[in-house]
Amino acid sequence: MRQVFISLLYCVCLVAGAADSDTAYSEEEKGVNAALQFYLHGTSFNHQEEINQAFLSSARLYLPGKENTLREMTAEAYAKLFPEDKKNQFNGRIGRVLNIDVSGDMATAKAEILLLKPGIRFVDVFLLRKIQGAWRIISKTASSSNGPQHGRKLALIVSNAQQYPGTSVNTGNNFPELAYTYRSFTDAGYAIDFISPSGGAIPLEMISTADALQKQHLYDSDFMWALAHTRPAADAQAADYAAVVYIGGGAAIVDVPGNEALQALAMQVYNKPGGVIAAICQGTEGLTRLKQADGSFLISGKVLTSFPDAFLNKQSPIFKAYPFSVEGSIRQRNARFVHGANGSSHVQVDGRLVTGMNWESSVGVAQAVMRLLDR
Repeated sequence: MRQVFISLLYCVCLVAGAADSDTAYSEEEKGVNAALQFYLHGTSFNHQEEINQAFLSSARLYLPGKENTLREMTAEAYAKLFPEDKKNQFNGRIGRVLNIDVSGDMATAKAEILLLKPGIRFVDVFLLRKIQGAWRIISKTASSSNGPQHGRKLALIVSNAQQYPGTSVNTGNNFPELAYTYRSFTDAGYAIDFISPSGGAIPLEMISTADALQKQHLYDSDFMWALAHTRPAADAQAADYAAVVYIGGGAAIVDVPGNEALQALAMQVYNKPGGVIAAICQGTEGLTRLKQADGSFLISGKVLTSFPDAFLNKQSPIFKAYPFSVEGSIRQRNARFVHGANGSSHVQVDGRLVTGMNWESSVGVAQAVMRLLDR
């Protein structure tokens, strides 16, 4: 199985289907998401009017109480927990949608809420109904656990490309890199946004259900929902992210490197105090066109790694369909290319740039990024 990964001999793609920003959500999902955003924004900025707009007036909430008890309240009473005299003031709650499932005129949804002080993570589960053309939350319950206090969010850059240019050869985003990187960051309390050039669903490759962690993520509805609803690059705001990480796979060399919105996002994050840029395997190609304010290439004079030419199978159908060399791109920018042993992890850190040689380097790249951010 490892040889399949390393040689790129075969490309096993799960094509979820590329989509533009208008189709990242269905029309009904957009309505559900609008109600959820009223809730998330209202509870983060003490905006009672928005909270009441999210809920049906007769909605019931079932919340964690003291000593494992259940606390029941009305939507109106819940809204009053957020003081009107602190309206529009951020209260430390960071929320994001994890999942939406629409069935006719009813829907379920899930959201994550991080309360930075004292460090609590809530998972909210909602039942919604479409009433007179508008979606409203009719019930909410929640669970709580210890959570992070740093409140950092990271952008994982992925690709919408389904085939190599001018060919019928499929390509996709490297699934083990997605799964291992995501798990490393989320276990450490980081929130993740998947960002692609066009938004919406992305194609996947190199899936192995013989790998326990990959199998777990393949059947994780929240994780797969996020990959089907990636954020368009044009909608991403650098202020939201502490770092950007370019995921590899053949698709990473097609539509990501030349995307101007992604280039701007990466450089704006990097130019913030402590901002970090990272890439894994072919994802490093996305770094090769990043430029600094003076017009010079960001990687010029840096030491980077990626999947080396020496380990590519020159006879594979993929290489014949789209012969490329990330190693060559790195060298063309006057950067130094290094690599480790075939099939083993190799991570290179140069300042606030982190690169990994292959999918086996995913955990090491995530750990290096977190060490830099912790400084």
